[in-house]
Amino acid sequence: MKRNLAMWVGLTVALFVVSSAAFAHHGTGLYYGTGTVTLKGTITEFAFVNPHSQIYFDVKNEKGETEHWAAECVSPGKLARAGFSRDTLKPGDQVTITLHPGKSGETVGSFVKIILPDGKELPLKNGGGE
Repeated sequence: MKRNLAMWVGLTVALFVVSSAAFAHHGTGLYYGTGTVTLKGTITEFAFVNPHSQIYFDVKNEKGETEHWAAECVSPGKLARAGFSRDTLKPGDQVTITLHPGKSGETVGSFVKIILPDGKELPLKNGGGE
């Protein structure tokens, strides 16, 4: 009996040790700064997918050149609670996006809020927002 109990305890501990990585999640602190930038651009794609939705958009820089940006968002479930749906953003939509820009200087960021073509603002209050 003691041997079976020891075996089950050992297996349970091993299971927790092996599966602990499944419960881990990365933060955005290593990739994105604390300040924000607001950009006006044109949606090229909205990937309403797990684990992180993505907003792809083009912005004209000071030189008039097109920059391709990507904004990492929270999961579709959290976006839905903030008022998003899979059809909220369509290619060609003119939007204003606020994000925490990447520390590397690349044209990426962590999504904070967006102003849609009709003027409606969709901010994230929890997870990824201000």
